[in-house]
Amino acid sequence: MSYKTNATGQNLSILALAEDILEQTKGITKYLQANNLAAPTFALDSPDPPETPEYRELHNSLKTSLEDLQRLVDGPRRWLRAFCCTGYDLGALQVALDFQFFTLIPAEGAVSLEELAQKVGLDLDRVSRVIHQLMTYRFFHEDSPGFISHSSTSLVMLQDEELRSVVHYSLDEMLKAAADCNISLKANPYEADQNHNPFVTRHGVGIFEFYKRNPEKARRFAKAMAGLRRMDRHLDTLLKDSFNWSATKGTVVDCGGGNGHISRTLAQLYPELNFVVQDSNSDMLAEGQEQLTDDIRDRVSYMQHSFFEPQPIKNAAAYLIRQCTHNWADRDVVTIFKSFVPGLESSSPDTPLLINDIIIPEPGTWPRHQERVVRQVDMVMLVNCGAKQRSKSEFELLLKQADARYEIRNVYDNGPLGLLEVYLHRGLPN
Repeated sequence: MSYKTNATGQNLSILALAEDILEQTKGITKYLQANNLAAPTFALDSPDPPETPEYRELHNSLKTSLEDLQRLVDGPRRWLRAFCCTGYDLGALQVALDFQFFTLIPAEGAVSLEELAQKVGLDLDRVSRVIHQLMTYRFFHEDSPGFISHSSTSLVMLQDEELRSVVHYSLDEMLKAAADCNISLKANPYEADQNHNPFVTRHGVGIFEFYKRNPEKARRFAKAMAGLRRMDRHLDTLLKDSFNWSATKGTVVDCGGGNGHISRTLAQLYPELNFVVQDSNSDMLAEGQEQLTDDIRDRVSYMQHSFFEPQPIKNAAAYLIRQCTHNWADRDVVTIFKSFVPGLESSSPDTPLLINDIIIPEPGTWPRHQERVVRQVDMVMLVNCGAKQRSKSEFELLLKQADARYEIRNVYDNGPLGLLEVYLHRGLPN
């Protein structure tokens, strides 16, 4: 069963929640057993939970109930005290990353705190304090006093450089920028874009210029983005399963497609389609070209092009823009949408513009845990780019500003990454 809560969180019972948690836990256990999957433990060799839609639904429902139970047991004051102190815990994690604790502790066996302190060039007291604080989050183990080994959580940080990069850049660049939100918004209360945002307030330049000037951090950022793509493979579900690709014939133009990973995936699934990946970053295009396999090499090509410029490819079967609009302020997105018009006008009336991005739900219409995730990404865009994630109505407004003939015919918003199917209505003046 699934315990239902209303938007205000009233009428919740500790006992009812606990009983619901038990039933949901049994449901997860039955799912794992039915699929011959091992239940997760804290052991070093414990497998990751599955990434199937069925398991994610079970996970999200249980997590919402667990959070509600903790909030009720803690009460608002105790919860707020812990929540506002999270930044100090993240400071400990940043020290562990900057000073390479995760890679200096061996995968097997243990290292003494004294030896670790010598290796990282810090005094024993602060190394010990950081380690012991992180241990309260199940990072690391202290099997005997003064000797530290890995836990399952810290071991995955050792073994997965891309995941480690995700965590490290989030703390080193982004959390510092987020801490300056109030300063940035006070300085620019009515303006937000690539040049007016907390990242610029903190680092002095916009995010793209920052990585041009800091090549080492740019490499880490690239690894982090690769790690996020790998962890977020389930985000491709709506794009692959909702739009009728089988009925589409011809060339799909992947605008702002980076290295073309989504086009390569779709090309393997739909051998009747060709793909042109467009991006302004020549390095990303070259990287994608190198990753082409023989089975799709003659159907996926790369082209340097900015989606702010008029679309040069005519007679396309579809135009796709994926996870790009959230990087830009409203007026920039209007320019992006205008740039598609020449291509759409020169294509069939049945050629869609596919906008694959988070579609922010109306407050309270999603389970709170799931809504928090997409609104968290919205805050990421506010901090980093002075931009935003948008609701369906916000997308529609910007499309109409770009060209009155735009119309949204289909909306797929039942996943973490939504899809808008947009057409240029030929019966209206532009």
